[in-house]
Amino acid sequence: MVLPTRSADESTDRMLEDLVLDTTCVVTTAKTFKALADQCQDPSTRTHLTQHPSNLSQTLCTVLQRTLNDLRQLSSSESSRADDVFLLIQTLRCMGNLSADNNDARAQLLEHGGVASIGSVLGVAEAQSEPLLTRAAFGAALNVALDHAECSKALLAAGALHSHLQVLGTGVPSDVWPIVCMSLDNLCEHDDAAAQFEGHSDYAASVVRTLSLLSRRADGDQLARGAMRTLVWVLCETVEKSAPVRRQLCSPSAVLAIFDLLDFYLSLPEPKEDDEDGDDDSTLSPAPALPNRPIRQSAANRYADAVTQAIVGVSGEDEALAALFPSQPLMSRLVSILTSNEAGSPRADAMAAAAALCLGNLARTDDHCTRLVAEHSAVVSTLIHEWLIPRSVNVRTRHAASGLLKNLCLPPANRPSLAAMGLVAAAAASVKSAVVPIQANCIGILRHLANGSPEPDTVLEMVNVALADALSVVKETDVDAIRCEATRLIATIAKRVYLTEGNHVARDVIDNSEFDLVTPLVRLVMLDGVRHPLLRQESLVALTVLATQPRHVGGIIRLLAKENSAPLAKPPTTDAITEVEQNGFAEVLADLITNGADTPLPQAALQAKSLVTQLATSSATGSDEGVSVLRTMLVPLLS
Repeated sequence: MVLPTRSADESTDRMLEDLVLDTTCVVTTAKTFKALADQCQDPSTRTHLTQHPSNLSQTLCTVLQRTLNDLRQLSSSESSRADDVFLLIQTLRCMGNLSADNNDARAQLLEHGGVASIGSVLGVAEAQSEPLLTRAAFGAALNVALDHAECSKALLAAGALHSHLQVLGTGVPSDVWPIVCMSLDNLCEHDDAAAQFEGHSDYAASVVRTLSLLSRRADGDQLARGAMRTLVWVLCETVEKSAPVRRQLCSPSAVLAIFDLLDFYLSLPEPKEDDEDGDDDSTLSPAPALPNRPIRQSAANRYADAVTQAIVGVSGEDEALAALFPSQPLMSRLVSILTSNEAGSPRADAMAAAAALCLGNLARTDDHCTRLVAEHSAVVSTLIHEWLIPRSVNVRTRHAASGLLKNLCLPPANRPSLAAMGLVAAAAASVKSAVVPIQANCIGILRHLANGSPEPDTVLEMVNVALADALSVVKETDVDAIRCEATRLIATIAKRVYLTEGNHVARDVIDNSEFDLVTPLVRLVMLDGVRHPLLRQESLVALTVLATQPRHVGGIIRLLAKENSAPLAKPPTTDAITEVEQNGFAEVLADLITNGADTPLPQAALQAKSLVTQLATSSATGSDEGVSVLRTMLVPLLS
């Protein structure tokens, strides 16, 4: 068929009008649309037909709706239905190719109801069972709605989401998978999609089942692998955006399937950048390839990263605590991953990171934490000695392991067992880590282990292996959170050493060393006290304890002199000294005693008074200037 030129407009009008009016020559109409569909693969032809006064789009919409109605007539003969299917295929091919990268054609199809009709075709039985019709229908849905919000909305309103999920659960030919998945991916981006995803109780499970099916076909099947790539983004985008979708996956079978998917991707070689969207479908239509979707974490395998994020999102839901933790198959899988003898390989490290992140999310209650330590001590020991220690090259795995171990330290019942397993030394090795999240977790681990009633051996080990690094971090770091957390650790150790019976060996180690416990505590009170009143209170308590010891009281009194303490209030990242920073430690204590009752933590006033009272009893050991400030400025405020 030769495409009519602009000089033949009247002939074209007549031809298209005949196609609409003539309901008997179904095959002829189909062949006409087939020829037009083939010619619409050329961009200039698409533009010409879109701008043509005869309005091909309106004709296509009319024929599509009429043929769809005929197909729904149960009384139709078998041959008649075959003709209707043939006409539907060619009409949809023509609509899909006409709308490829053509917003004018999309607007016309939308105006005349064609987009809604395409959505309706997706749901008919033949579109689910006839491969050629499936390909044409979902290809038209993809092209007409690609990056077009209004067309996507019309498809969703016509029930297209349910149709996509139905097809995903059937054994369609390999060349249809990428089209269906790309079309679903496009619908996923529309704002109206979220509510439908959430309302479809089997949505997430359908996607996971399809990914599992495709992974079994993907060995040697590039089309199946390409469909998987698209469907992974669909799954991860909806899991990230929607809590109800995450809750749909809160079942052991679904999470186990996602771990299988992760294992599949980790077993593949690193994908080449120019192969990301290599599964082109030029035989259907000239639709442009969908853009890549970046993942927040960068690693050797971006798809594995995306799946790991889905695992984290699902296991982080509150419903996961009851649904996943009691599952023996899931726990056995996590234990197997974390105790694998393949530690050190990229695949084993990445699987361990995902397992630790998942287990860390599930260990968010004291009961789960205590059961994990009691029932799976081998896993905990492996986390400490294989995954946390600095020799592990995978930073994400170390971060995941440190987060999980920090959770396990929260119940007091777990702390003796964890300390006995060697957690103190393992965490102390990362107190000065350059990776801030790992550093923060390890300092937090040590602080939790020091809380409560730790064994004297545990306290002594902390003094020997962690205290020096914590003091160094406080001096050197420019990260406020790390400085505050390390100072809290120092305060906790000081209280354990000097308040708890049985820690005389650790006390002797500190007293015979050059450790300066006073300066970081004073600095926190001055620099961070207003922002962190609880931390200020902890530091004041620790300073009061240290004020009872001849080894430390002189250092506290020395810092009462303004010239000695004012520099401590200068933030490490700025050269500016504000008016608040010009105050010395004595002025801060005086303000707390005078106005502390009006602060968010009024106990600070009482604690400041206790510190001054204790200093007054030992003032003879301090510097002359510090003693003078104590007696003339602070002691009078006690009365």
